[in-house]
Amino acid sequence: MINEEDKLKKFIEENNIQAEHVRFDKSLHSVQDTMRVTGFTLNQIAKTIIFKTKTNKTIAAIIPAVYRVSITKLKKATGINDIELAEANQAYELTGYPIGGMPSFGYNAIFVMDPKIMENENIYTGGGSEFSLTKINIKELTKINQPIIKKITGNKSNW
Repeated sequence: MINEEDKLKKFIEENNIQAEHVRFDKSLHSVQDTMRVTGFTLNQIAKTIIFKTKTNKTIAAIIPAVYRVSITKLKKATGINDIELAEANQAYELTGYPIGGMPSFGYNAIFVMDPKIMENENIYTGGGSEFSLTKINIKELTKINQPIIKKITGNKSNW
């Protein structure tokens, strides 16, 4: 049985994606953990938050780690009104990846990317587990996902 990190690495290789998968010895489950273990700053880290519709469409919201997703703005960006945050088990069922290791690509979803993400040349996103990250160029991520690019950020997260 293939684990989630291997599944993501296989997806990267089979689709000739220019990305670097990096594994760590300590958990990166939260943004705070990621900053502590890696030394990366908030502007280098992207969060991918999974939402679903009543018909189980998957919506992946990609935002800078410092922000929260505004569900109102996400609904407006997608034109879908029955969006709700997926619970951890639902996010896994919809994407094949766990929360805490959620990549910003590699599964079937409607991808919505906040333009603030595009202020960076590269970002670090989930690597398939809470022990890994994937470094990917924003242009590459945009090419892979063909995302809706709209402002979906709300308030900054409380740290």
